[in-house]
Amino acid sequence: MSKILVWDIPSRIFHWAFAGSLTAAMAIGFLVDDEQPLFQLHMLFGIVALFLLVVRLVMGVVGSRYSRFSSYPLHPREFIVYMISAVASKTKLYAGNNPGSAMSAMLMFLLVPALFISGNGYGGEPIEELHEFFAWAFLATLAFHLAGLAWHTIRHRENIALVMVTGRKAGHQEDAISSAHPLWGGFILLVSGLWIAALFAGHNANAATVRLPGIGVTLQLGENESESGEQEQGHDDDD
Repeated sequence: MSKILVWDIPSRIFHWAFAGSLTAAMAIGFLVDDEQPLFQLHMLFGIVALFLLVVRLVMGVVGSRYSRFSSYPLHPREFIVYMISAVASKTKLYAGNNPGSAMSAMLMFLLVPALFISGNGYGGEPIEELHEFFAWAFLATLAFHLAGLAWHTIRHRENIALVMVTGRKAGHQEDAISSAHPLWGGFILLVSGLWIAALFAGHNANAATVRLPGIGVTLQLGENESESGEQEQGHDDDD
């Protein structure tokens, strides 16, 4: 087997941007008190991750060979066989996602909208209380994914994380994709960069709000301290 191209540039851009935004969101969420102004960045990075997920959903339908969701080996039987062989011996090599990474990806893709909805209080207090559960579920999924990367790197002696930088891994030539799609990668990078820049430009830290670019919707990022202060002052005046 030789090194073949399996991940195009758009897929690699999404992978690292998605990972970066979620890492920032989770780190701030767990380390910063939700009453501090810095906590607003937790929600902003969460919105970035959700936007990138929308881009990824489009790629999952019209993207390159292994970016399409139709290529994901998600059959329960195949997943179980793969996990058993991961413990007992070397597993079958997949040109794109293996059953473990495919399952991890799908769980993350489902948990990000769940985190956004519960974090913004949609559905009322019962849904909002699930936010921490979804956060821990996401961390567990991420830990499973990272453990799988480490296992593959050690067992198959291939730095699988580096594959998402170079786009190339060991495989048969007939399994390679035809192009890295640099033009599409540049277009996605430009559009995503402009949208994210506009998102942060529309952030009002004093009012704890952000205006979503191209949508015109303004979201509240936690509690508005100025309004809270006015309400407290009003109660004091009544007394």
